Amino acid sequence: MELLFSPYELQRTDKPFSQKGVLVRVTEGEHWGVADLCPRIELDDSDYVSQIRSEGFLYKRALELAREDLKARQDKRCLLLNEPILNNILVTQYANFNFSDPTLKGLTLKIKGDQNIELLAQTLNQIQNEVKIRLDFNSCLHEGTFQRFLELLQPATVLKIEYVEDPAPFSQAWMRWNKKVPLAFDFQDGEYMVEFARHRIIKPAREALPVGLTKNYTLTSAMDHPVGLAHGLRIAQQDQKRQVQKSICGFLTLDLYVDIGFYKYFEQRRNSLNFSTLALQQAGIGMTEVLSTLNWIQRAAVLA
Repeated sequence: MELLFSPYELQRTDKPFSQKGVLVRVTEGEHWGVADLCPRIELDDSDYVSQIRSEGFLYKRALELAREDLKARQDKRCLLLNEPILNNILVTQYANFNFSDPTLKGLTLKIKGDQNIELLAQTLNQIQNEVKIRLDFNSCLHEGTFQRFLELLQPATVLKIEYVEDPAPFSQAWMRWNKKVPLAFDFQDGEYMVEFARHRIIKPAREALPVGLTKNYTLTSAMDHPVGLAHGLRIAQQDQKRQVQKSICGFLTLDLYVDIGFYKYFEQRRNSLNFSTLALQQAGIGMTEVLSTLNWIQRAAVLA
């Protein structure tokens, strides 16, 4: 089995920032499979070179998914389903977002929070639209700051909040906050415990779904490459086949980056995301034409 890599850099559309990562390809004979290794440096992941050198958890997960893709291509079997997945609407800049838009009624909004808790609380308290709210702070607040934020929220606002994701670094304070507003556990050191967070965030491109998971979890992208998104979305499709009630996922992240040729493999309609007819006609996770044009290099060249 041959192992090759294709480094990439995705340019953000909403801010002067780029996401670096590497696609991983495993090859057997004439067949190959691919996956994405997309570290979030700002959330304390090591970079992709370090992940490959140390064979870290993101590297191992990429190999696992690439081998699944390889096997499906060998069997001429498509891993994708024609199954639209409903998602939350991602709000990266809440100060400029129109929360009164009538087309948002009944939808779930995932709002990226920041340290300006007064403005954020004021904005949330003014929302009259019938929406559900998911907040994500990426642990940017201190304990005292988040406590103050909760105190600024009106009771009616708290009722709109489905959960608050990673408000601050994990601590005993989570248990107290979790009684006032549901918390969600994502990028945290330590073990998930329901007493500290009533919801769990799972990114299938980064980790396999835990065995026995039945409720109070959300499947999302890792704000990663379209290859990583495709793996996450197809796993979410399989997961929803076993659910009685469809859950709201978090895979609407394509628009965060400038298209590098992969968006034609997806079909997005408002808060729904599915694979396009073109993608569904191919084996594995598809995308064969674009993936075949990439520059693939040896491990030694990546680590040099």
